[in-house]
This record gives sequence, structure tokens and C-alpha cells, in this order.
Amino acid sequence: MKTRQKTIFLKIMVFFMLIISFFLPSIKSFINQTMNREFMERVVKYALPANIKIVQLKYRNEGNSSSTSVSAGASGVIIRKESNKYYALTAKHVVTENDDIDKTQIVVMGYDDLDFKDYLSRGGAFQGIVNYYQQFPEAVIEYSNDKYDLALISFIADEVYTVLPVADEIPEYGDIVASMSNPYRKRNIVTAGKISSRKPRPFGDEAGKMQYPMIKHTAILSEGSSGSALLNENLEVVGINLGGNENVFRNFISGMAMPSDRIRAFLEEWEN
Repeated sequence: MKTRQKTIFLKIMVFFMLIISFFLPSIKSFINQTMNREFMERVVKYALPANIKIVQLKYRNEGNSSSTSVSAGASGVIIRKESNKYYALTAKHVVTENDDIDKTQIVVMGYDDLDFKDYLSRGGAFQGIVNYYQQFPEAVIEYSNDKYDLALISFIADEVYTVLPVADEIPEYGDIVASMSNPYRKRNIVTAGKISSRKPRPFGDEAGKMQYPMIKHTAILSEGSSGSALLNENLEVVGINLGGNENVFRNFISGMAMPSDRIRAFLEEWEN
């Protein structure tokens, strides 16, 4: 009888642990967004115009036929402007060409440019998805480095976009931060959270060939957020989001970002 009671008790405990694991990330996120509403509103008002979407047009030739595919898109942030030339940071893996692609064209969409589906839903004339995205500025990869998984791109635009500075100091454990990105099928999403690592920790591929020392945070990310900006309360870039961690239910647990000191080292290497 006692053995049966223990078994039932263990099953109940496991059940409740699974329930907690499933709902806890959502509860934490709700608390973060609620408590940092004013900060998020400042990000939307003053920083969001620096958020860009990066789309790849991939051209492939096979025998007598050719095809072009359009990527779902990723994120980046503008950090410099010279005349009508903008420079933006993103993740290197966002702009890396695939081996089986003959040519890749990278285009940049400003924060207020419409995705193709939104353009059509607002009454835009159909012109083909490839033709639609080809109208946006083409990006040039100025510099990239596997060591940081960062890339600096440039593009020419007459539109006026916001330029955000890279912070001199890296964020510390417990600091409030905000992420602004373009998750899959969404645009200009701002989330808030906290730095949850006391020091940069390794994060890389499963084989361990690349282990980037990055900071961990709780501002929600999802697919499409790679290359996006992590901001402090002064609206400075304190990190570039490169990935994240999920639980067994595929719920977001934490984001991983390359911290500002390594971003500055990356930019110094480019300038030199």
C-alpha cells in the first residue's frame, strides 16, 4: 500500500513539475513586459526606427531551369550613418551564403517597409514576390568574423532612420534590457527582460567547434530574431542576439547575445 501511495505521489509531483515547466516561461515573460512597459514604449518611440529586416534572395540554376527563393528574413540594427549610407550590425550566420546556391542577394527593409503579404493585404498591386523584394536597397557585407558570429553590412537609402550607439560598458547581472527584432511572420517586436548571467558563458554549435562567450538574458526571442539588438535603458546596443535556449516544450527560456565589448572589438578589427 505504501509503495502504491509513493508511486501516485511521484506521478502527481511529475505532473505538477511539467505544468510548472510549461507555464513558467510565459508567466515570467508577462511579468517582465508588465513591469517594464514604460521602457518598452521608449524603445518603440525612439529606438525602433533603427531596426531593420534582412532578406536573402537565393538564385539557383539547375540545367535549363532556374529558380529564386526568398528567405523568411532576420534582424539587424543600424549603428552608423555617412551621408545616405547606413551601417548595420547583424549575425554572420544571417548573411552567410549556402553552398548549393549560385548567387545570394541580400536586401534591407527599413522598420516601416511592408512585408510582401502586408503589402498585398493593403491593396498593393501583385508583382511577384521576387520583384517586390528586389526594390529594396541591396546590402554589402563590409566585414564578418566567425569568432564573434557578427557581420557589418552597409546599404544606401534616402530615408531617415535612427542610428543607435554601441554601449561602452557591458550589461551586468540583473540589468533591465530590451530586444527589438523581426520574429518569423512578425515585425518590430519589442520585448523586455533581465541579464541572467553573471559573466559571459560559452555558446556555439553542438560539435563545440565554435564557442562564443556570450551573455544570457530573458527578453523573449524566436526564429527571425538572429542579428537583432539588445538595448539597455539608455537605448544603447549592449548585445547582438545570436540564439536562444528552449525547454522540452519548445518554450523560450533565455536568449544569448554577443556583448558590447566584443562588438567594439569586432568593429575595431574592421576599421583597422
